[in-house]
Parts: sequence; C-alpha cells; structure tokens
Amino acid sequence: MHITKSHLTGLVLSASTATAASMFDKRVTVSWGPIAGLQASTSEIIATTSTIYPGKMPSDQKGFMFAWIGLGNGTGDLIQSIIGSYPAGQSECSGSDADTTWCISSEVYGLDDTGATVQFVGDKRTADVNYENGIFFNYTLIDKSTYLWEQTMTDALTGELLSTYQKKSGPMTLWNTAVELQPNGDDEPTGTIEPQYYVNSTIYLDAADAAYGDTLYTEYGAITSDMTTNDGGKTWFIEKITVPTMENSTSSSSSSDSVVVAAVASSSAAAVPSVYSASSAAPVPTEGSNPWGHSGQHQGPPSGRFGGW
Repeated sequence: MHITKSHLTGLVLSASTATAASMFDKRVTVSWGPIAGLQASTSEIIATTSTIYPGKMPSDQKGFMFAWIGLGNGTGDLIQSIIGSYPAGQSECSGSDADTTWCISSEVYGLDDTGATVQFVGDKRTADVNYENGIFFNYTLIDKSTYLWEQTMTDALTGELLSTYQKKSGPMTLWNTAVELQPNGDDEPTGTIEPQYYVNSTIYLDAADAAYGDTLYTEYGAITSDMTTNDGGKTWFIEKITVPTMENSTSSSSSSDSVVVAAVASSSAAAVPSVYSASSAAPVPTEGSNPWGHSGQHQGPPSGRFGGW
C-alpha cells in the first residue's frame, strides 16, 4: 500500500500525536513490521481479548515503535491500545521509567465532535516495568444502544490496571495486530529487538460467521496458529501469534518459556468479559525465524486493505 495524505483520513497508522495536522506530517513515512489480521466479518465484533508478551524495548529508541491490536470498520474510529517505544522525552507516559520501558496506553484514532481526525488517549497510562508478566488486552462493547466501547490493559499476572479508555465508536468488523514504525524527523525508528507473542487471542462476534477463520492472513513474517471455533463461528480463537525479531540485538535472550507459561497459567479467566467463556491456555511460545518486511513497503492483505482502514 502506498500511503499518501489522501489515505490518512481513512487509515489508522499512529499512536503518538494528538491533532490531525501533526499526524499528517508524520504519517507519509509510516511503515510496518509483521502483522496478522482478518478480513471483515459478516457479523459485528462485540469483544476481543489477548495477552501480549512484548519482549524488551529498544534501549536507545530514536523514532517511534508501537505494537497494538486494532478494531475498526473501514470508515470510522480505530480502537487501539498501545505498547509504545518513544524517543527520550516524548513518551505518552510520565515518571522515572517513562524513557526506559514500554508505555501502555488505551487510545482511539478517529473523529471528534467537529469532524476533525484526532488521536484520543486515555488519562490512565503506565510505564510498565513488569511487562514480562504479559499485558492483557480487553476491548468490549459495553452498551450496544450507543456503541460505547471500553478498552482496558491489565497486568496478565497481577490484574493491575495499566490503561483504560471509553468512547462511542460504532460497530466494528475488522481486527488485526500491528507493529507500526515512524521516524522522528531524520531519525529512523528501531523495530522489535526480541520476539513478541500474542497468546490466547479471542474474538467474539454478535452472530456466527462460519467462514471467518478462512480470512486470516499474515504479512512480513508474522506466524499464527490455526484459527478455531467451538460454537459454529460466534467465538474465534488463535492460540499464538508470533512477531519475529526485527533488529539485531546484543541484549540477553527474551523472557524464558517458563516465565511465559507461568504468566499464562496465572492469568485470571475473570478478566475475560463475563458474558463470554474464557479460552484455554496456549502452548509455550517458541521463537519464529521468518524474515520481516523492510520499512517503506507498506504491506497489506490480498484485498489491498490494511487493518480495515
């Protein structure tokens, strides 16, 4: 996909800026790492949950890197909670750890009451020094009459709330993971230095879509387990999505398998929306080795629509 300013009103590509004008300037050079996603469902998505193990953050980030799960519909808001790596002094998070660890925030890219395109950022944000515990995504349609959506990000081991945001955002039919890369002026971003894993990703539909799993795609080296359903297509499950390392690193190896297993086993099923059943634990993540797509190629699924925007 070639990204131009005309695309930007329909594409959701950023988590770092707050106004339409500044985002337009940055997004011309946005590029992408490995992604996994789905074509539009025939039924509305009413919730999704997943646990990410993001690995270590680059220690000297010059640009911007964001890992996220997005829910969209192609024309309106994009719901996206962010695991962000920022240049020093530019994090969405504050405090002594803001420049040394992942910043967790819950955000929506979309339209304000005047019709302007902006990035909405929830007030609750956390510089997460305990990221090895895993970070649990939960996006839930809490009021269908108004299409009020709630996002929460919690520590997958302790249940501590890391970020949250609510906004009326309309029906959602598109789902994907992403690694988003943006330069900071002339400084290029650093991608992932360790593999990232999404474990027990579950998508809840309002009505069954028996063929939904057939639309699963990956780009630039992302790896997924098979997508399955046990109820005829209303609830869909992906045990593991692997985002391979994008950069060479001299740092120590990523979180051990035993730590990941312990975190998955300790994640509370109560964190899943109460009207839905919790999914079973995934197998131990193992590092993928597929190459990722180089920045600037702006990949997309076979339909040419990235992430549904």
